[in-house]
Amino acid sequence: MTPGYFGTSLTAGTYFLFQAAAASVTLALVGVVALRKLKIEAFMIYSIVYFVLIWNLPAAWIWNPTGWLFQMGMRDFGGGLVVHAAAGAAGLGILSVIWLEERRSGLKQSPKVDCKVNQGWLTLAMLLLWIGWFGFSSGSVLAFNYSAMVAVVTTFLAAAASFLSSMVFVLYVTKQKPNLLDAANGILMGLIVITPLAGFVSPASSVVLGLVAGPIYVIAARWFNKFNWFSDPVGLLPAHMVGGMFGITMIAFFTEQAFASASGNPTLPEGILFGGGLIALQQLGIELLGIIAVMVTVFLLSFATALAISKAMHGITNGYKTEIHT
Repeated sequence: MTPGYFGTSLTAGTYFLFQAAAASVTLALVGVVALRKLKIEAFMIYSIVYFVLIWNLPAAWIWNPTGWLFQMGMRDFGGGLVVHAAAGAAGLGILSVIWLEERRSGLKQSPKVDCKVNQGWLTLAMLLLWIGWFGFSSGSVLAFNYSAMVAVVTTFLAAAASFLSSMVFVLYVTKQKPNLLDAANGILMGLIVITPLAGFVSPASSVVLGLVAGPIYVIAARWFNKFNWFSDPVGLLPAHMVGGMFGITMIAFFTEQAFASASGNPTLPEGILFGGGLIALQQLGIELLGIIAVMVTVFLLSFATALAISKAMHGITNGYKTEIHT
């Protein structure tokens, strides 16, 4: 927070609470893949390692001005990779250990965890999440200024556009009648995709990104549903992992330097779609390198942590079994 780095005059305590909130939300995302399957004691131990090591590494690499990815030029405005995609990689590590245990117990496919959704509560929850997202988006500017308001607007528009495109895609492409769950997932995907870009792009670009995000979620969700070795009842992988990685790559395409500079990132070049040319392509390479480094590291650390806990506790699963859906 010193002039030599961000120069925002925020206190260390203020920044700590903001980052702690981001870290806590990320662990909640990881936890949904273990819903009803993981011993609570195992997850509590995992959470300690997660906060101390697994979360901190990508956050330090990308958000700390001395981090190696930050110094290479990588940017992630609100956590498309640090929060969402990394949570997907961490969850995949846990799912892999769960599957090893289930396979040893004789199962040929992982029991699916069914979630009965109350549509009224789901709607309220999504509205609250949508509003809460404004805090993370504007807060990522680390200042209460015009750029913070732009981040709120881009966040709102991307989510709204994704909501509409997902409903239309479900109705006209998959030939199914869309419901509140489709609407909620569409909003969520728009929020995830805009997260790493909210302070770098124009409101018009956020609408385009949202329109693309909705169909991506529907396609990704159907693809992940084909796998029978894990249960992902809340869509961590198709929404957070896929959406986070997609959003990160779009930085190199949609960034406009005027918005990026206003949000405290003057070194970001114009995106490929705005005449950035070779410099924008270089930025794309940096973002892709960051994705590979973070996803591989987080997956391996998460897998190793879950496996070590499994060995120490003679298994991390609680014996959850239900009807296996084919």
